Amino acid sequence: VIDLHQHLETARYTPTDRIRDHVIARDREHPTRGGPTATDNLAPLCRRHHRLKTRGRWRYEMTDPGVFVWTSPLGHQFLRDHTGSRPISPTGRPPDH
Repeated sequence: VIDLHQHLETARYTPTDRIRDHVIARDREHPTRGGPTATDNLAPLCRRHHRLKTRGRWRYEMTDPGVFVWTSPLGHQFLRDHTGSRPISPTGRPPDH
């Protein structure tokens, strides 16, 4: 049984099997490495998005379990969850067209 409200953390760079299973269950995707190895920081990133984060100066913040706001180097923001990605304004709402 995985308690998705439990905070798990390790001093290792690679997530433990328990942390990995927690993140997969929460986000319905497979995690990759990056940042502190804790369930409230890990995100399941593909290679391309991991490189954007580590080399492309993009950043993300988890706003709810499995929900992330990505910010580009120019300040554009995108909401990412299990349904996909969509642009948002700095207020968290879809931009006006």
